[in-house]
Parts: sequence; structure tokens; C-alpha cells
Amino acid sequence: MSEQLKRVASDIDRLITLDINGRGVIHELYNAARQKTGRALVHAASEVLSRNVTPRSIVLITTGWPDRPWITPTIGELDGPPGAALLGRSIHRILGAVPIFLIEEELQPAMRATVCASGFAVLSTDQAISASESPSPLHAASILSFPKEISKAKKESKKLIDKLDPKAVIVIEKGGVNQKGIIHNARGMDTTACMAKADELVEVAKQNDIVSIGIGDGGNEVGMGLIEDTVRKFVPFGARCACPCEAGLAPVTETDVLVTSSVSNWGAYGIAACLAVMHKDSDAIHDEAMEMRTLREAADAGLIDGNTGYVDPGADGIPAVTHAAIITILRQIVTNAISPYGLALESKDIEK
Repeated sequence: MSEQLKRVASDIDRLITLDINGRGVIHELYNAARQKTGRALVHAASEVLSRNVTPRSIVLITTGWPDRPWITPTIGELDGPPGAALLGRSIHRILGAVPIFLIEEELQPAMRATVCASGFAVLSTDQAISASESPSPLHAASILSFPKEISKAKKESKKLIDKLDPKAVIVIEKGGVNQKGIIHNARGMDTTACMAKADELVEVAKQNDIVSIGIGDGGNEVGMGLIEDTVRKFVPFGARCACPCEAGLAPVTETDVLVTSSVSNWGAYGIAACLAVMHKDSDAIHDEAMEMRTLREAADAGLIDGNTGYVDPGADGIPAVTHAAIITILRQIVTNAISPYGLALESKDIEK
């Protein structure tokens, strides 16, 4: 890995971990995750994707956080689905993969709107795979519901992996189980019943030697088991939650790579930016207009800002224009890195 790529990837990491929303935990989470990888987190994720994902192969991406489930199970958080959809777009453009998105049944309509806004035609799984083999371009993805019951989630995970032979599993902004099998929100409340059990998908992926990537921002997401001790020490309710289990919100499930960011969507965008640099394709990361469109369509489909509770195109208490500004800077980093007038990267930086 060249010094140039190290610098660029570290710059991306620094950008996506700016503590703009003032939660006060991201730097502890990031430092712990970085110690595990020994390098920039976005580079670790981009490298395993580049090494494992092949044209027309399947990548499973699971997301969705049911919010205020004690009121209704049909409301979801806006952080997660846009990042999933737009990272899926980048993986599709750069590596030729077919993204299959997994989410709670109640949140499928909102996910469909989000995925369409990112540029995909949403088809059945078989149709999306066929589209990838068509001589006429049709960029397609599929959306499937994923179970909330552990036994059903385990069965569905085995079925999906046996049938689709995915080359990677990505989990973004998805609640992970703690030592007692309970999933918590950031307030330490039990949200187990409403959450699709993505932990089971990661475990079955491990059993089949399929690489997994976790993306999270608060410490209670799938993949944070990799830094469980740090979550327990620094995250509110990490060691002792507000529910009767009293075991804390720290998850136990580990992913092969963990990307921590101030907003989970930004972690996905950071991976997309690093992929764009490694493969020298500046358009592999979306632009500001697509960011605004995707956030708007997600909000119009009913997803909410989890902090404010408003049906609004912001996420985690940060307005849409700020999210678009992050994209502006990421695209500038990518453009400068691959410019013939700058310090262009060599093909050897894509490690196989």
C-alpha cells in the first residue's frame, strides 16, 4: 500500500468521524476499531470488497432501524437506508456486483423509494441477476424482507447464502444483540422485538467464509462486538442499559471489518470514496444532487430523523445540506487523488 493511499484513506476516515452532532463517543469507537485493523477503516473495507467481489456476484446489504416502535412498527430511521443504497450503487458501478437489500417488511416501501432514488431499478432477485447479464444496460437491485424472529432469521440466512452465494455481507446501522441476546436503542431501551436479526446473517456468513463489514455510529450496531470493551466503557448505557436485562447495549457480534463514523451513512460514503480512489473512478461516489434526492425520497417515504423525530431529509440531527457538503468534500478528495496533475495512485494499491 502506497503512502499516498494511506494518506487519502486516513483523510476520509477523519472527515467521516467529525463529531458534528456532538455525541462525544465517535473518537473512542474509531480509535479502538483502528487499532484492530492497523490502518484506515475505509481502506480495510474497500480492500476486502475489491478482493472478494466479482462482476455479477451478489452482495447482501442489510439496514433499517425501526424507530419509536412502541407507537408503530412502520416508522424507520433515515440513517442507514441511504448509505446502504448509495454504497450499493458504488459497489455495483466499480465491481459489477448485484446488491440485494434486506430490511424489515414494514420498511420495504421506504427502502424501495430510497434505492430507486440512488439510481437502481428495483426488481425481483432473479430479474436483478438477469439484468446484470443483459447486453442492454439495466442497473437493478432487489429488496427482500428479513425476519425479526431469531430462528426464522437463521433459516433465512442459510437459505439466502446457499441460493445466492454472496461474496460479501454488509450491515449498516442495524441493532446488534448484547450478551443476553437483547438489542437496545441509544437510550438503552429494549428494541429486540421490532428489529430484523442481522446478527444471524453475519454468523452464517462466517460459517461460509463470506467476508462481513459492519458500519455504525453509536456503539449499539452489529459489528461493534469487535470493540465491545470500548463500547461498554465509553458509550452511555454501554455496560448497563435501561431495560431489565441490565447487561448493557454493547453488541457481541463481530464483523471482519468495522467502520465507525459520526453518521452511519457517512461510513458507507467513506467506503464508496475509497473504492473510487482505488479504482480511479471519481463518479463511483455519488454527487450532491443524488445525495439530496436520496435523502428527500427517503423522507417522503416516511423515514424520520432519529434525533428530531421529524419526517425530514436530515439524519441524526444534521440537516440535508450538511450531508451534501460531506459528499462535496469526499468527491474533492477523490478527484485530487486520481488527478493526473496530482499524486496519482498506482494499480498496485489495489491488493489482491
